[in-house]
Amino acid sequence: MSERDQRFFEREVSRRRFLAISGAASLAGLLAACGGSDSEAPAVGSSDATSTEAASTAAATSVDAAAPKPGGRLRIAHVGGGDAETFDPGRGSNFIDASRYFNVYDPLTRVNPDFTTSPALALEWTPNADSTEWQVSLRPDVTWHDGSPLTANDVIYTLRSMANEGHVSASSVANVNLDGLKAADDLTVVIPLKSSNARLLDSFLQQNTVIIKDGTTDFSKPVGTGPFMFQEFTPGKSSLCVKNPNYWDPGKPYVDEWEDISIDDPAARLKALQGGEVDMISQLGFVEAKGEEQKGEIQVLAAPSPSVQVFIMATDKPPFDNPKVRQAFRLACDRQALIDVALAGYASPGNDLAGTKLPFFLDAPVPTRDVEAAKALLAEAGVTNLEVTLQTSDVVPGFVEAATLFAEQLKEIGVTATIKKEDAGAYFDTARIYTKMDFCQSFWTLSSIGLWYEQALLSDAVWNETHYRDPAYDELIRSAQGAPTEAESADLWTQVQQRQLDEGGYIVWANQALVDGAASYVKGVVPSAFFNLGGWNYRDVWLDK
Repeated sequence: MSERDQRFFEREVSRRRFLAISGAASLAGLLAACGGSDSEAPAVGSSDATSTEAASTAAATSVDAAAPKPGGRLRIAHVGGGDAETFDPGRGSNFIDASRYFNVYDPLTRVNPDFTTSPALALEWTPNADSTEWQVSLRPDVTWHDGSPLTANDVIYTLRSMANEGHVSASSVANVNLDGLKAADDLTVVIPLKSSNARLLDSFLQQNTVIIKDGTTDFSKPVGTGPFMFQEFTPGKSSLCVKNPNYWDPGKPYVDEWEDISIDDPAARLKALQGGEVDMISQLGFVEAKGEEQKGEIQVLAAPSPSVQVFIMATDKPPFDNPKVRQAFRLACDRQALIDVALAGYASPGNDLAGTKLPFFLDAPVPTRDVEAAKALLAEAGVTNLEVTLQTSDVVPGFVEAATLFAEQLKEIGVTATIKKEDAGAYFDTARIYTKMDFCQSFWTLSSIGLWYEQALLSDAVWNETHYRDPAYDELIRSAQGAPTEAESADLWTQVQQRQLDEGGYIVWANQALVDGAASYVKGVVPSAFFNLGGWNYRDVWLDK
């Protein structure tokens, strides 16, 4: 580990010591709730300054003791995004897009399987006294796929491009004084903020905040700094990338080629894995996962996670513009029944808030189903014989099953819900139907409470699914992000979350494990609480065949 890497870890351990320690116990508990044992949980929260890297390495070597074998093509099947699939990080919101972003480009900071962080392109994040300005030190000797060096200007260009109309992660730079961005030197970026943010790093952990090259406007042949280099791409079908021989992480990636393949049908994805047509699949069906665990013919990669399955009610559209209707729908929901039927037990019941076990999560009670109270709320709202359309899709395992069962549960409170199954490729496409549906479902992976509220519940968030818009609430979220102490943060985040419990448009019914599949010869994959297939980490994967 370099001296700069060491300093990064020391800063992170000091700044997040209580968070990591509480997170270790929390993730272990979540694993137990999802059907595993505490002994299976990743190690978290060591006071060793190198713990983040050591935890990931130990997890991999405990499974794959043999030395990695280089070579081969890694073939991975995902739910596709149709013609909307893209290598443009500002546009894509499908899982297959995320897979491509995290392997052709690099983020500033990586999220490890246990939710600790480690440096990617950024080695140090240094705030001023009141966290209104940050200095980010970049990794030296990183080159783009075309051979040019990574510089501070690339990061500045990326951040400014995120403010472009329609960029998926525009909210991440909404508090950045973009005109004031500057390069202190070739490898140091100064980021001034409009208001204090003591956890700025959290805003740049997701796939749409990866770093692009200064001046990039055409993503048809993308150039990144990541472990793989672009070769060819047919949206809705497949992409092929090859090993980056000059990757900054020595010796990686191990495979020579990586292919992402779009297969929307869950049964077809599993069949492709079983038949040797692909090596890994994301989003293995839950019922199928139970059966494959018993057969033992493939690897079932299951990771406890704060990821959530939710029903969405648009707070600006009748009948869901009435908070009593929203509360009635919450009370109609039998969460454990949904988990048993739709998720085969790979989850714990949600309490209508996202981010269980993460720092600052409000551990409110899980609502108990109460049919009579739900009926009374609808009566108070003046709603009778209510008919709604519930939009669903095969885009995420369990969606259709959960929607079908929830429609049955709603009948008991006098609501008729008609199921409308949408195309998987269109479902999470903001240019088509995503964020435009009145009553539907969604799925989120989370890395921090702050980032989720920034992406989902700020008034101008691109992924504002519930259409919850309130300038005063925006200010409360920003205040919580900028709180100078942990105690003030905890108080403000409690207020943020209590507002959602009182009047939000989410029914967070399940804290879901992330479940994928891999052939027995696939090595180096560490199931991650952050994202599917080890956090879309293919640089560590190798093929033992």
